[in-house]
Amino acid sequence: MLGQRALAFGASQVVQAGRDVHVHYVVDQRPVLRRADLVRRVLPATVEQTPRSPLRGREDDLAFLRDNVAAGSPVVVTGPKGAGKTLLLKHAAKTGELSGRVLGDDVGMVWLSGRFRTAAHVVRELLQECFEVDADVIVPDALARRALGDVRALVVLDGVDLPPAEAQLLLSAMPRSVFVLSSRRDDLWEVGRTRPLGGLPLADAITVARDEVGDRVDVDEVESDWRECDGNPRDIVERAAVRDAARRLGAVPQGESSAEALAQGLAIVLGSLTDQARRALGTLAALGDDVRWGTRLLTAISGVPEAEGAATLARKRLAHFEDDGYLVSDVAARSAPFTGSDLVPLVDRVTEWVTSAPPDAVAAELDVLERALKRTLDAELHETALALARTAATGLAWTRHWGALAIVLGLGLRAAIGAGSVREEISFRYALAVCRLNDGSTRQAAEVLAGALSLSGDDERLAVRVRELDAEIQHLSARQPWSALDAVLARVAEAGSTVAASARAVRDACGAVLTSTPAGAQLARLAQENPAVVRGVASMVAVAGLVLATMSASGSRDEATAMPPTGVVAGQPPVATSESNPAPTDSNSAATGTPPNDPTPTTRVSTNGATPEDRQAPGTSRTESPHPQTTEPRTTIPATWGHVRVWTVDGAIGTTRPLSGPTVPNNNEANWTYGPWEMITPAAGYPTATHVAVGKQRIRLPAVGAPGGSVKVTTQDYAAWGGAVGYRPGVSCQPSTWFQDGADEVVDVVCFDRAGNPADVPFFLRYVAGSASTGRGFVFDDQPTAPTFTPDWRHGVNAGAVTRTGVGRYTADFPGSAGGAVEVTAVGPALRHCAVTGRRGQLADLACTAPDGSPADTAFTAAFTVDHNLLDDPRKPVGDYLVIGDSPSSSAPVITAKWASGNAPTTLERLSTGKYKAHFTNGYIRSTVHVTAHGHGNHCAVMQLNDYSRADDSHFWIACFDAAGALVNTGFTLIYTSTRIY
Repeated sequence: MLGQRALAFGASQVVQAGRDVHVHYVVDQRPVLRRADLVRRVLPATVEQTPRSPLRGREDDLAFLRDNVAAGSPVVVTGPKGAGKTLLLKHAAKTGELSGRVLGDDVGMVWLSGRFRTAAHVVRELLQECFEVDADVIVPDALARRALGDVRALVVLDGVDLPPAEAQLLLSAMPRSVFVLSSRRDDLWEVGRTRPLGGLPLADAITVARDEVGDRVDVDEVESDWRECDGNPRDIVERAAVRDAARRLGAVPQGESSAEALAQGLAIVLGSLTDQARRALGTLAALGDDVRWGTRLLTAISGVPEAEGAATLARKRLAHFEDDGYLVSDVAARSAPFTGSDLVPLVDRVTEWVTSAPPDAVAAELDVLERALKRTLDAELHETALALARTAATGLAWTRHWGALAIVLGLGLRAAIGAGSVREEISFRYALAVCRLNDGSTRQAAEVLAGALSLSGDDERLAVRVRELDAEIQHLSARQPWSALDAVLARVAEAGSTVAASARAVRDACGAVLTSTPAGAQLARLAQENPAVVRGVASMVAVAGLVLATMSASGSRDEATAMPPTGVVAGQPPVATSESNPAPTDSNSAATGTPPNDPTPTTRVSTNGATPEDRQAPGTSRTESPHPQTTEPRTTIPATWGHVRVWTVDGAIGTTRPLSGPTVPNNNEANWTYGPWEMITPAAGYPTATHVAVGKQRIRLPAVGAPGGSVKVTTQDYAAWGGAVGYRPGVSCQPSTWFQDGADEVVDVVCFDRAGNPADVPFFLRYVAGSASTGRGFVFDDQPTAPTFTPDWRHGVNAGAVTRTGVGRYTADFPGSAGGAVEVTAVGPALRHCAVTGRRGQLADLACTAPDGSPADTAFTAAFTVDHNLLDDPRKPVGDYLVIGDSPSSSAPVITAKWASGNAPTTLERLSTGKYKAHFTNGYIRSTVHVTAHGHGNHCAVMQLNDYSRADDSHFWIACFDAAGALVNTGFTLIYTSTRIY
């Protein structure tokens, strides 16, 4: 590369980035961490901490912390900036109340400080604390988690402001350890026992002020500050210190209001500063009062030594020293103006410093780098931002801080696009895709890299790398069964130690397994003969080995293209296309374009030998074929899911709108819309609804696409509740088709009035695919006229055969479902009602009818769950179900089966004919609820719900109708899932 200069820093090196140096060069040089490279550290029982001041007014908070840690419970200390969270933790550590010895004589302690952005970032830091790890190796997230899973320690994370899903993901990495977190967030109550730190009592606030300025404190002024600052101790101390300094420098006007006196006192203090201290203050305040500047960076940018600059400001309480860095005080930040014209020179100086700084020093300045990049991007200074991002990413790529690297790469990508630099954009996309794969985020990697594949750059070597990486991503996305693949990769990972050394080995091994060659089988047998190796390394090294192999500069295009074609899975036939057998479309496809084909083939199997070869979307009609029966081997698809509520249905035809996310104006839909797309930072995207036609909505669920799956749609019949809407009670909705579109899942939903005419109606939708346990299962029968339907791996999970017992009547075999809940929904473009008509152990009898109640052969999807959340995701365990027995002749409904997570109480009452109210005591938004009627020709809907007013107090109102659209007393199954994030 032109313009590069390598500088040695311990075991690492920095590439001094000129205009022609790109981050992918450094990424490709990183060695791979092997399991054998990890050497366990002996953790200290205590971590020495020195509180900056005495602890006042927090005796109850200290006792809460001590008691819960001793009980082995995770604790989250929350509160605004300056509330005293760090002081509380440091005081507890100094007194021994936060110590590994509290949990056991052999339990160590780990203490990390810093505002990490992702769980993966923290996991790598924890691995570094608990194990001897070379600084210049890449640490795959899965390998780090495997190693940390055996560690028992007290882990204190001070200032780790992660979203709830990321925080839970972090804690799951060390299940044997006890965590204590401090955070400004107020939504981490799911993570552990939460202790909010509010303002101090007035007496304690006065004592804190005296600790700072002595007996010179004015009690009346402190009381005024106490009211204005809601008792925040830092704010009170800052104000008291400024007033005290002003009095010692000159007269402070009397008779002024508290705010006016503070402003005039601050002016006196600022006027007393030296030119050097003013320059340091200007730099500290340039990017905001919540940005921490490291000492070396602050000295370099301001040109002022620490003793004459930042240290002086800290003594006057115009700055605070935290975590080996400085932050400007709130009081001083408001009086240190920073103009836009100063931004470019400031960022240029930061870029210059990064060019020659050690990699770990660059990583420590993520606050400054991130804010500087965002400010320049907001000002559309794309070239300035691009220079900083290129230089910072090149340095960070040499460190273990790939969480920080991913943030800089994302901002650098924005800068490259804004600057119109195709080469830079490809480079940033490639490196960011590698980071995502290293974290195990295959879908995100695919989405990022897709943009690079569509660009034409002038760097052919980089283009080859992009294509090779894309080939590996496609193989990972094909969901090859891990039993054989992990075994091969475990053996390869043990043999290779660098990217270049392992590239061909990993690529050849994967190719052998995926194409089922004798060589692949031989390698698999070798791994199976060493189960300890497989268990220890397989699942962690698989992703890293594949990802890093693609980054090898020595890989050839021939090796990449020699792999099996994208979308082919070992043991399964490739998709066969034919002009005589096109994929089906429906009459509404012209409104939004024909939906893309499902990238995986489906095989229909019936016991009478019918195997139709036409590839069909859910709900389309089929004809039987005389070809002999063929079956596909089972493939395991990891559980994935998503749910939405569509409430606003009267938008213009053809419009697309988000259902959740930062741009959504209210929570009518967002509170009941959630999925794994939002359990990562940043979110992979947000669901959208497109109003395709009257009565038809197309729902796009980001980053959860998978072959097959099951969709449940439940109508919200607001007319039955008494709402003034444009339809009569008795409406219904159902899925007409669903398919995987790249990383997304697309579901088309059709809704009808009682007569079967298209109608715009609100609904709830839940999508699930794959399975991680036997607690739930589903089947999608798209052969409603076949005597017996045996589902392949795309059409069923934990499901046996479906037997057709008559027109529109079926018996589904769900092994292990006895005593649980079964739901069913019709699938297709024409209105149908499907209901449960009987249960016999693991067998469920189902009946599907036309709008007039006559039997109708109908494609359907049915699912079951037994003492289990139907999402099958251990991160979201909260849920309930009720199986209700009722009839027109019954005096009251009877609960025949139920389950509630945490054994929470549940109740049900009949309000009037066909109307019911259910109450669950363990749910909260976000959530989804679905109901299935019992009895031939019946259907049920949700009228209204309230699980948002209070946590663990969820109410649902249900209405059930007969085939004529009249309210009827009938049994039903109600399944509620809370994915609560609050």
